[in-house]
Parts: sequence; C-alpha cells; structure tokens
Amino acid sequence: MIELNEKFTENFGQWSLMSTHDLENTFIGLRGIALVGEILNGQKHSKHHEICCKIYDEIFSDGIASIYLASNAMDKPANIVLRRVLELGVAALYLWDMPHMAFSWDKHDQDLSFSEMLNHINSKGYISYINTENGSEIESEILPSTRAKKIYGALSDIVHGKIATFESAMEDRFKFVESDWSQYIKLIEEVSLMLLRAYLSRFNIKNEVFQRFPQAKMLVN
Repeated sequence: MIELNEKFTENFGQWSLMSTHDLENTFIGLRGIALVGEILNGQKHSKHHEICCKIYDEIFSDGIASIYLASNAMDKPANIVLRRVLELGVAALYLWDMPHMAFSWDKHDQDLSFSEMLNHINSKGYISYINTENGSEIESEILPSTRAKKIYGALSDIVHGKIATFESAMEDRFKFVESDWSQYIKLIEEVSLMLLRAYLSRFNIKNEVFQRFPQAKMLVN
C-alpha cells in the first residue's frame, strides 16, 4: 500500500506540473449542477422531490472524485465514477415527475434503466408537458439521446471489464499520460455541461441560476 501510494503521489506530481489543466468549464458545469439542486430544494412540492434533490450534491461529489482519480492516472476508476455521474444525472430528471419510481428506487431497491429514463425524458409527450408547464418552446430532445447513449455505452464497457478497456495490457499502464488526461477532461466536461443544459431546459430556473452563477451563462446558452 505504501508503494502504491508513492506511485500515485508521483502521478499527481506530474499532473500538477502541467501548464494548464483545462478544468474551468468542468467546474462550472459541476457547480451549476449543485446550484440547480440547491434551488430546487427550495421549490420542492412533494416528499419524493426531497429524494431527487439529494442527487445533485452526489453528482457534484462524484464529479470531483472522478477528476481526482484521473489526476492520479487512475483512469479506469475515474471513468467508472463518471458513468455514475451520467446515470444519476439522468435519474435526477426522470424521477422528478415519477414519484412512485422515486420511492421504488429509494425504498425498494428498484433498478433504473438508463435507456428507459432517457427515452422518457425525450418523449414527445413529456416535452409537450414541459413546454405547457413552463411556457417554454423545446422543439427537440431535452438531453441528446444518441450522444448520451454512446458515452454511457463506452463507460459501461469499462465497468463491465471488456478486454479492450484493460489498462493492465497497456504500455503506459498506471502512469500519468497527458493525452489520457486531455481525453478524460473533454469527456467529463461534455457530460457535466450536457446535464446542466438539460436541467435548465426542464426546470424554469435559468434566470436564477445565471443571476447567482453568471459564469454558467457563457457555456449553456
């Protein structure tokens, strides 16, 4: 364990010496997500909304943990946690309008299907409901389905141990590689901003988010 800690400390040291870490947009996305949860917590109208509001802080925490793991060159664990960010991010939307599923998930170990959740929040009926509820004019998907499924599938391959994802077979295994960091940070940035845009489409809180966190306006408009 001591040797392992020394190895990851060395990796983190190499990461620290990079001239730029390109984290600003990701931190804006994650902070914006946490703020959405904070605002919704003050607007909840049902007991099941208390369950939903807890998800946003977990997404933020998982996002930060994933970044830290990647900075230590623990790329597979970082991506495994990132899959959780994406899955919980979609669940936060889906469960808000599905009280029975929120309690089934929280109290009765009900599994949630990523594809089913995504199809639901992008369905024509759901989008018509949101447009009527919020006076909005959403014409396409709330969350880009094809891209979200592609990312989720790639992250799931890592979770389920597909051989093509084995780090132990790579020449630079368990070493900090700047190109790996660059690839990872582009992905978590995309995921965090994708979720934040979806929340601001679903909930009529965009003005409050931008007022309290102006940095988000540049990235999600």
